[in-house]
Amino acid sequence: MKKLDDSAQLLLIAGFAVGVGIVVLTVMLNNVIYASNIASESSIDTSRYDISNAIQMTTEACEDAYQYSINGSHSNVDNDTFRQYIETYTEKASENYGVTGLTFSCQPGNLSKAYFTHSGLADGEDNWTVVKNINTTDSFAISIPDTSLLGNESNKVIIKATNISGNTLWSMELYNSSGNINVTVSDQSSTIGNYQISTSGAGEINITGDEIDNSYVTPEFDYSDLTAGQEYSINIINGSQAVGTYSISGNLSTGQPFTQARYWVVEPTISISSREITVNRTVPVSLPGGVQ
Repeated sequence: MKKLDDSAQLLLIAGFAVGVGIVVLTVMLNNVIYASNIASESSIDTSRYDISNAIQMTTEACEDAYQYSINGSHSNVDNDTFRQYIETYTEKASENYGVTGLTFSCQPGNLSKAYFTHSGLADGEDNWTVVKNINTTDSFAISIPDTSLLGNESNKVIIKATNISGNTLWSMELYNSSGNINVTVSDQSSTIGNYQISTSGAGEINITGDEIDNSYVTPEFDYSDLTAGQEYSINIINGSQAVGTYSISGNLSTGQPFTQARYWVVEPTISISSREITVNRTVPVSLPGGVQ
């Protein structure tokens, strides 16, 4: 009987050891799988971070290149100088990324005329908010130099100021009328005035200065009066129906000054590669830049 008892105890101990071994093996396997998943997610997050960082750096480089390439006015920009600046930036950025084992490249693209869409591209978002939470607008000007790229009356472009409740305080409608630019300005409920810019004009409209092609208009646009004492946003509707420029400056409701302008748009293509993955992004950049 004693021998049988010893055998039973040995079997029990062996079974216990096998059970413990299975538990330990299972825990170790789970740890390996968990660590592998964490490493994979870390790699994905790193690539996301890298491309996000590259987009931000390239956007700032394009803005700097634009300022470096201006010859006296925003309409006169040396595209070759712009490209050379971005090529120099690409060389330096490539060296920095090389230290981390990544390959970086950037094709600068060419400066082109911008649409009034969110991105500045023809297929960009049509209806969008240019600036919100405005307290005062010190200057607001737009230019539509090419009437052939302006929609007709059924595809008019609308620029409007709306308060925080969404009510329209002021609006301007623009469309191509037999080669001329027809401009209609309205307040909350009625038309303030109708104006026309002939094909011989430059298509420059100084909204806060009540001017078209540097000449005062009658009646005035009344933009400043109709937005006074309000917190409002400036919005563009149907922006793909016009090509041109805009510039706005003033103060936000927080008291912070802002400046936003777009005279050109450029589409740099960024590429970042590692041994495991290659990420390519083409990003539209408005020039000279956004809200400051």
